[in-house]
Amino acid sequence: MRKSIFIIALILVLAMSLTASAHPGKLDKNGGHIDKETGEYHYHKGPNALESLELRRNTIYKAKVERVVDGDTMIVSFVFDDGSKYLKERVRFLGVDTPETVHPNKPVQYYGKEASDFTKSQLTDKTVWLQTDVNPKDRYDRMLAYVWLKEPTAKDLDDEASIRKNMYNARLLLDGYAQLMTIQPNSRYANLFVHFQREARQENKGLWGKEPE
Repeated sequence: MRKSIFIIALILVLAMSLTASAHPGKLDKNGGHIDKETGEYHYHKGPNALESLELRRNTIYKAKVERVVDGDTMIVSFVFDDGSKYLKERVRFLGVDTPETVHPNKPVQYYGKEASDFTKSQLTDKTVWLQTDVNPKDRYDRMLAYVWLKEPTAKDLDDEASIRKNMYNARLLLDGYAQLMTIQPNSRYANLFVHFQREARQENKGLWGKEPE
């Protein structure tokens, strides 16, 4: 009997040890935590995970695109480590502004449909990585983010070649689907985005091409 109890206790200790090793750090009310080994913040399924999410500055979130609203806005759900999803969020792309297509008080603007169709073709149903800046949300309670098409490394975040290739905000500027729009204090890539817009304009790309008649 004592031997059986000892074996059961040993199994429980090992299980707890493995769990702690796999997920170091206590989960917060959002179901996430800072990993003690990597120093990065990420999510697991917690007791209050479906209720709210306090977005953090300068943090990267993995998400699934549920719906594209227009060229620079989409609806996403955040993705857990186990692949499950929760909490839909409206995301406004940082540093760029595409022509309006769904504004209640404005008509569809020149090149708006092209920008909206392009974003739908590139992002619908895709997994993306959302990088926040200083202010994670705007006054309309929308998440503000730089959208990465593949998970960026620490080096990628400051590498122009990686930004050109894998950040969707940059692609909108480079291909002429958007204009630069910097709202302080969210200006991490402002200088680089100025260069991208100038490049697209010089090459007459997208909305910088022939003006509407």
